[in-house]
Amino acid sequence: MKENVIEIFEEVMDTDEIRDNLDLDVFENEMLDSMGIIEVLLGIEEKMGLSLQPTDLERKDMATANNLISFLETKIG
Repeated sequence: MKENVIEIFEEVMDTDEIRDNLDLDVFENEMLDSMGIIEVLLGIEEKMGLSLQPTDLERKDMATANNLISFLETKIG
């Protein structure tokens, strides 16, 4: 799960910066916008088979890789 989330963030944001700091806030650092959110959700569906709508999560759920991992663990878990 962790590796999938990191890979999705890396692909969408075109950086490996997230791998070095899983608590990096992608919104505060302007690394993810509304289109990027959709791309992350599509990546989750593609890699993990979990279909999510933007309304299924709050902004904080996707603000960091660790937050998204925790959120997904509760959904799959």
